[in-house]
Amino acid sequence: MLISEIEPIDRYGQNFLIIDRSINAMIENNIELPLQKACRIFYDKGIETVMSSANKNNLLKPGEKPLEKEDVRDQEFLTDRATFEDAGRGYAWIMINFDTLSDENKDMLFHLEEKVDKTGEKTGERLVWFVQPFRVTNIAYMIRTGQFTKEFVASVLSEQEMKLYENLEVDERLAEFEKRRIGLMYNGRYPINTVMLRMPINEKSTVEEVEAFFINFAKLFQSQRQLHKPEEKSDEERRF
Repeated sequence: MLISEIEPIDRYGQNFLIIDRSINAMIENNIELPLQKACRIFYDKGIETVMSSANKNNLLKPGEKPLEKEDVRDQEFLTDRATFEDAGRGYAWIMINFDTLSDENKDMLFHLEEKVDKTGEKTGERLVWFVQPFRVTNIAYMIRTGQFTKEFVASVLSEQEMKLYENLEVDERLAEFEKRRIGLMYNGRYPINTVMLRMPINEKSTVEEVEAFFINFAKLFQSQRQLHKPEEKSDEERRF
């Protein structure tokens, strides 16, 4: 069966919100056929999936070109910047919540994104995108990613204001995310820090090929047993 034969579900909602007693029905109703088995593996491992797509609408139309990182890297502040749907043209994909991943799974994705083939092509950058819907510039995030030191923040804030940030430390993996991140517009109800896992597809791509690719992708992740809880946000971060 070809991907070109798969109709889009067009049902919005976070993939990971699945109730145990009806997980199979929920996956079938909300996730398109080529990605169902991979999303079940992610669920069983405690990996929080956010959105996914593998249907005929993902195929490039005549004259279209796939969107690559260099096309969107500097578009964060443009009103007409690329969306996650643009990034899905020519690709099947699954988006997962970066903040709920274990350290081991984050490190695996960093390593995978750095992969190059024998010709020097950055193949990993095509498959793994670290994505935010907008550039995060609040003080807490800037401290946690090492862009601001607490000494600098203390020099411009009052002692009372500084109490909001005194317990924050640099998160080395969030800092790595920030170095690699690109901006793609998507619905604000979804997580801010996400990872888009992509597979190039064309009109000859089959459901079986896409299914096998993402099953193997899901198998790379370590089991988290239960959804990994992100760090408690500071009062300042909760305002954004």
